[in-house]
Amino acid sequence: MKTNLSEATGTCRLEARASEHNSFTEFHVTATVEGAMPAGVAAEELFNRVAAILVDRGIQPIQEKLYGLTRVRGEILKRRDAIYRMRGLDRTMPVTWVQGTPLQGCEFCGVQIWGIAPNDGASHVATIKNPVTGRGRVWTGHGFRMVHLPGVRGTTPEGILADGPVAQASRMFSNAGLGLESHGLKLTHVVRTWIYVARLLDWYDDLNRVRTPFYRAAGFGAEGGPAFPASTGIMGQGDDEECQMDVLALESEDPVRASAVPILRSPRQDSSFNYGSAFSRGMVLEIEGRRTVHVSGTASINGAGASTFVGDAEHQSLETLLSIAAILEEQGGDLRNITSATLFCKNRAAWQAWERVTRLLGVPEFPTICVQADVCRHDLLVEMEAVAVI
Repeated sequence: MKTNLSEATGTCRLEARASEHNSFTEFHVTATVEGAMPAGVAAEELFNRVAAILVDRGIQPIQEKLYGLTRVRGEILKRRDAIYRMRGLDRTMPVTWVQGTPLQGCEFCGVQIWGIAPNDGASHVATIKNPVTGRGRVWTGHGFRMVHLPGVRGTTPEGILADGPVAQASRMFSNAGLGLESHGLKLTHVVRTWIYVARLLDWYDDLNRVRTPFYRAAGFGAEGGPAFPASTGIMGQGDDEECQMDVLALESEDPVRASAVPILRSPRQDSSFNYGSAFSRGMVLEIEGRRTVHVSGTASINGAGASTFVGDAEHQSLETLLSIAAILEEQGGDLRNITSATLFCKNRAAWQAWERVTRLLGVPEFPTICVQADVCRHDLLVEMEAVAVI
Protein backbone atom coordinates (compact mmCIF):
# COMPACT_ATOMS: atom_id res chain seq x y z
CA MET A 1 0.00 0.00 0.00
CA LYS A 2 1.27 3.48 -0.86
CA THR A 3 -0.42 6.70 0.18
CA ASN A 4 0.65 10.24 -0.78
CA LEU A 5 -0.34 13.02 1.60
CA SER A 6 -0.30 16.70 0.63
CA GLU A 7 -1.05 20.08 2.12
CA ALA A 8 -0.10 23.69 1.48
CA THR A 9 2.88 23.65 3.84
CA GLY A 10 4.51 20.70 2.11
CA THR A 11 4.05 17.05 1.29
CA CYS A 12 4.23 13.96 3.49
CA ARG A 13 4.38 10.45 2.15
CA LEU A 14 3.53 7.19 3.88
CA GLU A 15 4.51 3.87 2.35
CA ALA A 16 3.76 0.45 3.80
CA ARG A 17 5.04 -2.81 2.37
CA ALA A 18 3.34 -6.00 3.56
CA SER A 19 4.73 -9.54 3.15
CA GLU A 20 2.56 -12.54 3.97
CA HIS A 21 3.90 -15.45 6.04
CA ASN A 22 1.98 -18.40 7.45
CA SER A 23 1.49 -17.09 10.99
CA PHE A 24 2.05 -13.37 10.51
CA THR A 25 2.26 -10.54 8.02
CA GLU A 26 5.53 -8.61 8.04
CA PHE A 27 5.26 -4.84 7.62
CA HIS A 28 7.75 -2.10 6.83
CA VAL A 29 6.22 1.35 7.25
CA THR A 30 8.10 4.47 6.09
CA ALA A 31 6.72 7.97 6.60
CA THR A 32 8.76 10.88 5.24
CA VAL A 33 8.52 14.65 5.08
CA GLU A 34 8.93 15.88 1.53
CA GLY A 35 9.23 19.64 1.46
CA ALA A 36 9.68 22.55 3.85
CA MET A 37 7.24 22.56 6.75
CA PRO A 38 7.39 23.14 10.52
CA ALA A 39 8.59 20.04 12.39
CA GLY A 40 5.56 19.99 14.69
CA VAL A 41 3.13 20.17 11.78
CA ALA A 42 5.00 17.39 10.00
CA ALA A 43 5.00 15.20 13.12
CA GLU A 44 1.27 15.72 13.67
CA GLU A 45 0.45 14.63 10.14
CA LEU A 46 2.91 11.76 9.95
CA PHE A 47 2.07 10.17 13.29
CA ASN A 48 -1.66 10.44 12.69
CA ARG A 49 -1.17 8.50 9.46
CA VAL A 50 1.29 6.05 11.04
CA ALA A 51 -0.98 5.42 14.03
CA ALA A 52 -3.93 4.83 11.71
CA ILE A 53 -2.17 2.11 9.77
CA LEU A 54 -0.79 0.49 12.93
CA VAL A 55 -4.32 0.25 14.30
CA ASP A 56 -6.06 -0.66 11.05
CA ARG A 57 -3.62 -3.44 10.18
CA GLY A 58 -3.01 -4.62 13.74
CA ILE A 59 0.74 -4.05 13.42
CA GLN A 60 2.90 -4.73 16.47
CA PRO A 61 6.18 -2.81 15.98
CA ILE A 62 9.52 -4.52 16.57
CA GLN A 63 11.65 -1.51 15.68
CA GLU A 64 10.82 2.19 15.35
CA LYS A 65 13.35 4.82 14.23
CA LEU A 66 12.94 8.58 14.04
CA TYR A 67 15.32 10.81 12.07
CA GLY A 68 15.74 14.54 12.53
CA LEU A 69 17.56 17.32 14.30
CA THR A 70 18.00 16.82 18.03
CA ARG A 71 16.63 20.26 18.85
CA VAL A 72 13.13 19.19 17.73
CA ARG A 73 13.27 15.73 19.32
CA GLY A 74 11.29 16.72 22.43
CA GLU A 75 8.45 18.21 20.41
CA ILE A 76 8.35 15.26 18.00
CA LEU A 77 8.27 12.65 20.77
CA LYS A 78 5.60 14.59 22.66
CA ARG A 79 3.33 14.66 19.60
CA ARG A 80 4.01 10.97 18.92
CA ASP A 81 3.08 10.05 22.48
CA ALA A 82 -0.13 12.08 22.41
CA ILE A 83 -1.28 10.58 19.10
CA TYR A 84 -0.39 7.00 20.11
CA ARG A 85 -2.25 7.49 23.41
CA MET A 86 -5.32 8.81 21.60
CA ARG A 87 -5.26 5.80 19.26
CA GLY A 88 -4.87 3.32 22.12
CA LEU A 89 -1.44 2.12 20.97
CA ASP A 90 1.15 0.58 23.26
CA ARG A 91 3.11 3.60 24.49
CA THR A 92 5.81 1.44 26.09
CA MET A 93 7.27 0.87 22.62
CA PRO A 94 10.82 2.31 22.64
CA VAL A 95 12.16 4.38 19.77
CA THR A 96 15.60 5.20 18.42
CA TRP A 97 16.19 8.87 17.69
CA VAL A 98 18.91 9.42 15.08
CA GLN A 99 20.32 12.90 14.63
CA GLY A 100 20.46 13.30 10.87
CA THR A 101 20.42 16.56 8.95
CA PRO A 102 17.27 16.55 6.79
CA LEU A 103 17.60 17.10 3.05
CA GLN A 104 14.00 18.15 2.40
CA GLY A 105 13.88 21.46 4.28
CA CYS A 106 12.14 20.24 7.44
CA GLU A 107 13.92 19.60 10.74
CA PHE A 108 12.12 16.25 11.02
CA CYS A 109 12.92 13.63 8.33
CA GLY A 110 10.47 10.90 9.17
CA VAL A 111 9.97 7.49 10.75
CA GLN A 112 10.65 3.85 9.91
CA ILE A 113 8.76 1.00 11.57
CA TRP A 114 9.34 -2.74 11.20
CA GLY A 115 6.67 -4.94 12.71
CA ILE A 116 4.27 -7.83 12.33
CA ALA A 117 0.54 -8.41 12.34
CA PRO A 118 -0.04 -11.88 13.86
CA ASN A 119 -2.37 -14.26 12.06
CA ASP A 120 -2.59 -16.62 15.05
CA GLY A 121 -2.08 -16.53 18.79
CA ALA A 122 1.47 -17.87 18.72
CA SER A 123 3.20 -14.79 17.27
CA HIS A 124 3.27 -11.56 19.25
CA VAL A 125 5.50 -8.61 20.12
CA ALA A 126 5.89 -7.14 23.60
CA THR A 127 8.01 -4.60 25.45
CA ILE A 128 10.79 -5.90 27.66
CA LYS A 129 13.03 -4.05 30.07
CA ASN A 130 16.37 -4.57 31.75
CA PRO A 131 18.46 -2.35 34.03
CA VAL A 132 21.40 -2.08 31.62
CA THR A 133 19.89 -1.03 28.28
CA GLY A 134 16.35 -0.07 29.28
CA ARG A 135 13.36 -0.96 27.14
CA GLY A 136 13.39 -3.20 24.09
CA ARG A 137 11.00 -5.37 22.11
CA VAL A 138 10.74 -9.14 21.86
CA TRP A 139 9.04 -10.95 19.00
CA THR A 140 7.95 -14.45 20.00
CA GLY A 141 7.10 -16.72 17.09
CA HIS A 142 6.79 -20.41 16.32
CA GLY A 143 9.94 -21.83 17.88
CA PHE A 144 11.97 -18.59 17.98
CA ARG A 145 12.50 -15.31 19.77
CA MET A 146 13.84 -12.12 18.25
CA VAL A 147 15.01 -9.38 20.61
CA HIS A 148 15.60 -5.77 19.58
CA LEU A 149 17.46 -3.49 21.99
CA PRO A 150 17.51 0.14 20.79
CA GLY A 151 19.76 2.99 21.83
CA VAL A 152 22.42 1.00 23.70
CA ARG A 153 24.94 3.52 25.04
CA GLY A 154 28.37 3.42 26.62
CA THR A 155 27.28 3.99 30.20
CA THR A 156 28.98 2.78 33.37
CA PRO A 157 27.19 0.68 36.02
CA GLU A 158 26.37 4.00 37.71
CA GLY A 159 24.42 5.07 34.63
CA ILE A 160 26.76 7.82 33.42
CA LEU A 161 28.57 7.93 30.09
CA ALA A 162 32.12 6.59 30.16
CA ASP A 163 34.90 9.12 29.69
CA GLY A 164 35.85 9.48 26.02
CA PRO A 165 34.77 7.83 22.77
CA VAL A 166 36.88 4.66 23.01
CA ALA A 167 35.74 3.97 26.58
CA GLN A 168 32.13 4.59 25.54
CA ALA A 169 32.44 2.22 22.59
CA SER A 170 33.84 -0.49 24.85
CA ARG A 171 31.04 -0.04 27.38
CA MET A 172 28.46 0.06 24.58
CA PHE A 173 29.41 -3.39 23.32
CA SER A 174 29.62 -4.75 26.86
CA ASN A 175 26.21 -3.32 27.71
CA ALA A 176 24.70 -4.93 24.61
CA GLY A 177 25.93 -8.30 25.84
CA LEU A 178 24.65 -7.68 29.38
CA GLY A 179 21.29 -6.51 28.08
CA LEU A 180 20.83 -9.66 26.03
CA GLU A 181 21.88 -11.84 28.96
CA SER A 182 19.08 -10.26 30.98
CA HIS A 183 16.65 -11.85 28.53
CA GLY A 184 18.39 -15.22 28.27
CA LEU A 185 20.33 -14.56 25.06
CA LYS A 186 24.02 -14.38 24.29
CA LEU A 187 25.98 -11.85 22.28
CA THR A 188 26.51 -14.55 19.65
CA HIS A 189 22.76 -14.47 18.97
CA VAL A 190 23.19 -10.99 17.44
CA VAL A 191 22.42 -10.94 13.72
CA ARG A 192 22.22 -7.20 12.96
CA THR A 193 23.52 -3.98 14.49
CA TRP A 194 23.12 -0.30 13.68
CA ILE A 195 25.96 1.81 15.11
CA TYR A 196 25.66 5.61 15.20
CA VAL A 197 28.81 7.66 15.88
CA ALA A 198 28.73 11.39 16.56
CA ARG A 199 32.23 12.06 15.15
CA LEU A 200 32.50 9.16 12.74
CA LEU A 201 35.43 10.33 10.62
CA ASP A 202 37.51 11.22 13.67
CA TRP A 203 37.58 7.76 15.21
CA TYR A 204 35.96 5.09 13.04
CA ASP A 205 39.25 3.16 13.02
CA ASP A 206 39.28 3.31 16.83
CA LEU A 207 35.73 1.94 16.86
CA ASN A 208 36.89 -1.02 14.78
CA ARG A 209 39.80 -1.56 17.14
CA VAL A 210 37.28 -1.90 19.96
CA ARG A 211 34.67 -3.91 18.06
CA THR A 212 36.89 -6.54 16.45
CA PRO A 213 38.59 -7.95 19.59
CA PHE A 214 35.30 -7.76 21.50
CA TYR A 215 33.55 -9.82 18.83
CA ARG A 216 36.49 -12.21 18.61
CA ALA A 217 36.40 -12.81 22.37
CA ALA A 218 32.67 -13.56 22.13
CA GLY A 219 33.28 -16.18 19.42
CA PHE A 220 32.29 -14.32 16.26
CA GLY A 221 34.38 -15.18 13.21
CA ALA A 222 35.98 -18.25 14.79
CA GLU A 223 36.04 -21.54 12.94
CA GLY A 224 32.70 -23.21 13.53
CA GLY A 225 31.38 -20.09 15.29
CA PRO A 226 28.84 -17.50 14.20
CA ALA A 227 29.66 -15.02 11.47
CA PHE A 228 29.96 -11.34 12.28
CA PRO A 229 26.56 -9.59 12.35
CA ALA A 230 25.33 -7.47 9.49
CA SER A 231 25.89 -3.84 10.41
CA THR A 232 25.72 -0.18 9.54
CA GLY A 233 28.31 2.17 11.02
CA ILE A 234 27.35 5.75 10.24
CA MET A 235 27.40 9.29 11.57
CA GLY A 236 24.54 9.82 13.98
CA GLN A 237 23.65 10.73 17.53
CA GLY A 238 20.72 10.39 19.88
CA ASP A 239 21.72 12.81 22.62
CA ASP A 240 25.12 13.71 24.07
CA GLU A 241 26.78 10.31 23.64
CA GLU A 242 29.74 9.63 21.34
CA CYS A 243 28.11 6.45 20.05
CA GLN A 244 25.02 4.33 20.41
CA MET A 245 23.80 1.13 18.80
CA ASP A 246 20.65 -0.85 18.09
CA VAL A 247 20.95 -4.61 18.40
CA LEU A 248 18.83 -7.36 16.84
CA ALA A 249 19.31 -10.92 18.13
CA LEU A 250 17.68 -14.21 17.13
CA GLU A 251 17.27 -17.35 19.24
CA SER A 252 15.77 -20.32 17.38
CA GLU A 253 14.82 -23.78 18.60
CA ASP A 254 15.01 -25.22 15.10
CA PRO A 255 16.75 -23.74 12.00
CA VAL A 256 13.86 -25.01 9.89
CA ARG A 257 11.52 -22.68 11.76
CA ALA A 258 13.81 -19.64 11.86
CA SER A 259 17.45 -19.09 10.98
CA ALA A 260 19.94 -16.36 10.21
CA VAL A 261 22.26 -16.94 7.24
CA PRO A 262 25.15 -14.49 6.84
CA ILE A 263 26.19 -12.94 3.54
CA LEU A 264 29.97 -12.77 3.95
CA ARG A 265 30.78 -11.37 0.52
CA SER A 266 28.97 -10.42 -2.66
CA PRO A 267 29.75 -10.65 -6.38
CA ARG A 268 31.01 -7.06 -6.25
CA GLN A 269 32.53 -6.83 -2.77
CA ASP A 270 34.72 -9.19 -0.76
CA SER A 271 34.60 -9.75 2.99
CA SER A 272 34.76 -6.47 4.91
CA PHE A 273 37.01 -8.14 7.47
CA ASN A 274 39.78 -8.08 4.87
CA TYR A 275 40.07 -4.32 5.40
CA GLY A 276 39.49 -4.27 9.15
CA SER A 277 35.72 -4.03 9.63
CA ALA A 278 34.05 -6.84 11.55
CA PHE A 279 30.64 -7.16 9.89
CA SER A 280 28.93 -9.29 7.26
CA ARG A 281 27.66 -7.80 4.00
CA GLY A 282 24.16 -8.80 5.00
CA MET A 283 22.05 -11.23 6.99
CA VAL A 284 19.19 -13.33 5.68
CA LEU A 285 16.43 -14.10 8.19
CA GLU A 286 14.66 -17.21 6.92
CA ILE A 287 11.28 -17.58 8.62
CA GLU A 288 8.37 -19.69 7.42
CA GLY A 289 9.73 -20.12 3.92
CA ARG A 290 10.45 -16.45 3.18
CA ARG A 291 13.66 -14.48 3.40
CA THR A 292 14.05 -11.04 4.87
CA VAL A 293 17.42 -9.76 3.70
CA HIS A 294 19.11 -7.14 5.86
CA VAL A 295 21.75 -5.49 3.67
CA SER A 296 24.49 -3.81 5.68
CA GLY A 297 25.52 -0.24 5.05
CA THR A 298 26.93 -0.33 1.51
CA ALA A 299 29.08 2.22 -0.29
CA SER A 300 31.28 2.53 -3.39
CA ILE A 301 34.00 0.05 -2.37
CA ASN A 302 35.54 -2.47 -4.75
CA GLY A 303 36.45 -6.11 -4.23
CA ALA A 304 39.82 -5.19 -2.77
CA GLY A 305 38.25 -2.85 -0.22
CA ALA A 306 39.29 0.42 -1.88
CA SER A 307 37.02 3.41 -2.36
CA THR A 308 36.10 3.94 -6.00
CA PHE A 309 35.07 6.96 -8.12
CA VAL A 310 36.53 9.38 -5.60
CA GLY A 311 34.89 12.81 -5.94
CA ASP A 312 32.20 11.51 -8.31
CA ALA A 313 28.90 11.24 -6.45
CA GLU A 314 26.96 9.99 -9.48
CA HIS A 315 29.26 7.03 -10.10
CA GLN A 316 29.45 6.29 -6.38
CA SER A 317 25.64 6.25 -6.30
CA LEU A 318 25.58 3.83 -9.22
CA GLU A 319 28.22 1.57 -7.68
CA THR A 320 26.31 1.48 -4.38
CA LEU A 321 23.10 0.48 -6.15
CA LEU A 322 24.89 -2.18 -8.18
CA SER A 323 26.46 -3.67 -5.06
CA ILE A 324 23.12 -3.88 -3.25
CA ALA A 325 21.41 -5.26 -6.35
CA ALA A 326 24.11 -7.95 -6.65
CA ILE A 327 23.43 -9.11 -3.09
CA LEU A 328 19.69 -9.28 -3.72
CA GLU A 329 20.12 -11.08 -7.04
CA GLU A 330 22.07 -13.86 -5.33
CA GLN A 331 19.10 -14.25 -2.98
CA GLY A 332 16.65 -14.50 -5.87
CA GLY A 333 15.42 -10.92 -5.78
CA ASP A 334 16.22 -7.42 -7.01
CA LEU A 335 15.80 -3.78 -6.06
CA ARG A 336 12.02 -4.09 -6.39
CA ASN A 337 12.03 -6.36 -3.33
CA ILE A 338 13.32 -3.56 -1.08
CA THR A 339 10.76 -2.76 1.60
CA SER A 340 12.78 -0.19 3.55
CA ALA A 341 16.02 1.73 3.00
CA THR A 342 18.06 4.52 4.53
CA LEU A 343 20.29 6.70 2.36
CA PHE A 344 23.14 8.65 3.95
CA CYS A 345 24.66 11.46 1.87
CA LYS A 346 27.75 13.46 2.81
CA ASN A 347 26.24 16.68 1.49
CA ARG A 348 23.31 17.99 -0.48
CA ALA A 349 25.17 17.74 -3.79
CA ALA A 350 25.67 14.00 -3.23
CA TRP A 351 21.96 13.58 -2.56
CA GLN A 352 21.11 15.48 -5.75
CA ALA A 353 23.51 13.22 -7.67
CA TRP A 354 21.74 10.16 -6.24
CA GLU A 355 18.38 11.57 -7.30
CA ARG A 356 19.66 12.15 -10.87
CA VAL A 357 21.08 8.65 -11.19
CA THR A 358 17.96 6.88 -9.93
CA ARG A 359 15.69 9.06 -12.07
CA LEU A 360 17.68 8.79 -15.32
CA LEU A 361 18.19 5.05 -14.99
CA GLY A 362 14.61 4.36 -13.97
CA VAL A 363 15.62 2.64 -10.73
CA PRO A 364 12.53 1.10 -9.10
CA GLU A 365 11.13 3.30 -6.34
CA PHE A 366 11.36 1.92 -2.82
CA PRO A 367 10.62 3.51 0.58
CA THR A 368 13.67 5.53 1.64
CA ILE A 369 14.64 7.89 4.43
CA CYS A 370 17.34 10.33 3.21
CA VAL A 371 19.62 12.17 5.65
CA GLN A 372 22.86 14.10 5.45
CA ALA A 373 25.63 12.32 7.36
CA ASP A 374 29.29 11.46 7.08
CA VAL A 375 30.11 7.99 5.75
CA CYS A 376 32.96 5.97 7.26
CA ARG A 377 35.66 7.35 4.90
CA HIS A 378 36.48 10.91 3.87
CA ASP A 379 36.31 9.97 0.19
CA LEU A 380 32.91 8.24 0.32
CA LEU A 381 29.89 10.40 -0.50
CA VAL A 382 26.89 8.05 -0.21
CA GLU A 383 25.95 4.91 1.68
CA MET A 384 22.73 2.93 1.80
CA GLU A 385 21.34 0.18 3.98
CA ALA A 386 18.29 -1.78 2.92
CA VAL A 387 15.81 -4.47 3.89
CA ALA A 388 14.24 -6.67 1.22
CA VAL A 389 11.67 -9.46 1.52
CA ILE A 390 11.98 -12.24 -1.03
